[in-house]
Amino acid sequence: MQKKSARKAIKNTLQIDLSEKASQELYLNICNFLLHKDDKCYISVIRYKYLLLCGEISTAVSDYLVMEQLIEKMQSKHSLVLSSLTYIARYKS
Repeated sequence: MQKKSARKAIKNTLQIDLSEKASQELYLNICNFLLHKDDKCYISVIRYKYLLLCGEISTAVSDYLVMEQLIEKMQSKHSLVLSSLTYIARYKS
């Protein structure tokens, strides 16, 4: 995941402006959570990314679209966890 793609997806989806480092950290935390707690969701995201890359969409664009989908899935299925992860990324010292 490119840092700029993560930052842009978080800003557009959650309306939160995080640094590139904090955005990357939030992305990795979301992926880790889904990998360990909701593997069906994570697998569907991997399939989505594969289809995007097979469709010859650039890596930067596919990274952005995948991050957007991850955030939307987290909002719909695990909104409290997303809020917690976002709070930690936003206010981490």
